[in-house]
Amino acid sequence: MHLVLQVLAAAQALEKAGQRIFRSHGLTVAKFNVLNLLSDQPDGMRASDLARALIVDRSNVTGLIKRMKKDGLLQEVETAHDRRQHVVTLSPKGRAAWRAAAPAYEEGLAELASGLSPANRKVAGTVLQRLIAKTSILP
Repeated sequence: MHLVLQVLAAAQALEKAGQRIFRSHGLTVAKFNVLNLLSDQPDGMRASDLARALIVDRSNVTGLIKRMKKDGLLQEVETAHDRRQHVVTLSPKGRAAWRAAAPAYEEGLAELASGLSPANRKVAGTVLQRLIAKTSILP
């Protein structure tokens, strides 16, 4: 199998594993990722910063934020320095959801890491970084 197809297959397998982990917590992978990013941001984040951190288009994050606010997981606040700008923060319900799901996430990461030696993890990281860098030269 071609290396790129193997990378895509691995990404799909990781996505499905994430779905299994978070389903029991009433979350999707995307929702957990937002909660996880905001968990250590007491002042919140702008949608554009979330999109950049999640490596997705801002329009995808906007809809996700709306759904998460409707679910009571996030709250929107004005920034102190510019009332026109808004940031999102975890609501108490969102923080509770993150606290409940985070241990399962950490256990899943540890389980994945246990399947590779430190040397293999380093090689995999290097190879993936090189692939990412090479994509910038493609049309």
